[in-house]
Amino acid sequence: MKSTKTTNNNTATPFPSPLSYEPTSVLDPRATSSPASALSATTADPCNIIQPSNPLDESDALSWLLYEKDNLSPPLKPYHHNFTDDLLDPFQPQITSFTHEYNHLELLIQASHLIDTGDLQSAHQFLARLNQYFPSPSGVPIHRAAFYFKEALLSALSLHDRPAESSLSAVEVVCRINAQRLFADLSPIPRFASFTANQSILEALDTIGQPPPSIHVIDFDLGLGGQWSSFSQAVAARSCLARLVPPAIRLTAVVQNRTPETTLAAENLCDFAQSLGLRFSVDIVCVAGIGFHALGRIQLIQGEPVAVVLSPAKVCIKSSGTDTYKLLQHFLQIAVPRVVVSLDTDCFNPTSLSQSVASGLEFYGSLIESVEAAAASTGMGEEAVRRVEWGIFRPKISEVVGSWCGQSEPFHEMLAGARLTPVGFSQNVVAQAEWLVRGASIDGYQVARRDASLVLSWHGKDLVVTSAWRS
Repeated sequence: MKSTKTTNNNTATPFPSPLSYEPTSVLDPRATSSPASALSATTADPCNIIQPSNPLDESDALSWLLYEKDNLSPPLKPYHHNFTDDLLDPFQPQITSFTHEYNHLELLIQASHLIDTGDLQSAHQFLARLNQYFPSPSGVPIHRAAFYFKEALLSALSLHDRPAESSLSAVEVVCRINAQRLFADLSPIPRFASFTANQSILEALDTIGQPPPSIHVIDFDLGLGGQWSSFSQAVAARSCLARLVPPAIRLTAVVQNRTPETTLAAENLCDFAQSLGLRFSVDIVCVAGIGFHALGRIQLIQGEPVAVVLSPAKVCIKSSGTDTYKLLQHFLQIAVPRVVVSLDTDCFNPTSLSQSVASGLEFYGSLIESVEAAAASTGMGEEAVRRVEWGIFRPKISEVVGSWCGQSEPFHEMLAGARLTPVGFSQNVVAQAEWLVRGASIDGYQVARRDASLVLSWHGKDLVVTSAWRS
């Protein structure tokens, strides 16, 4: 499949003044210096999500974005799970008391171990039994995480293969957008991840001296493009303060398949950059079918500085076999990036599917608990938590199950094998990250240096680990 391109070549001036708000996605068509007002920009929410509102703000960002493009009026889909009735024992009532919760969690881990060993029939029987104890995403956070892991394992078994990255409908994209914005309001994770990654790239580009005419950023986890909207703002603001012409930004998004979500993010990134007076282009490279052999399609220009953003989980889900790391190492050695940013938002490096499930239960249980606590503190309620779980955590857990690609080598060793060396974060970056996290609605978050990495944790549980690598 050929790569496709979305380009904006507007060079309008003057540049806007620096903005303090980092958009949570490029789907916010107007810049604002207030995170609260930005998150309340959508007052007519097709997914009926409870969120803060500003009675003086009548702009409708989401309807501007989608209704005008697609003439949609999407209804809220009622919740349902996709398990078949034959997985339940009709003569045994469903148990929801979880009196033997730890045995049930252990049963889930054992089921994933059976998948590891190839005993799919026994694994299916184990999961069918668990359907009685985890029939829906309810109860304490770790039980809800267990439900999502059980659903992902059953889905993988039903397909007899790793589930492919499915294309979202326009309605599902709307709901995903709203979930992302709610998550950004309830947790400092999105802002911390974007800020630390962007600062690593900007500091690496500062070492060049005179700003180059263009920079090339290669992203393996585009999502809704929120990171690159804030990056564009930073580039425009710096150029304005230095009274210099801003460099053009070439973004290459490495994705499994081109989806409506990917196309929407690319188009709106270009529109957002245009409003800042930046020249911006997005090249989408699909790896479905041939894996990281598709990295050869990425256009590299001699003398143009390159920055790469990697997510360990996303690297695995886009892989085509055990040669993934070797192909990625080969590409990094050819591209010679100024910086490679490793953005780990799963914070565990399993060597088996069962270990992935065991570590994932603990990680996502803590993550759901932190969001639940923030929702209670801010008055956003259980509905907001459910939207975040269903729109963000559920698909991420599905990726955790589907992305285990049998890589026994830790991710940082792969980067070292590409002749890259970790570099620490400056005290200025650490101080700004700490200031950012102090704005969280609940206590318990902490920013710490660990070796050359910067770690965001909640009550001692790692949530995001960012590291920067240079050749």
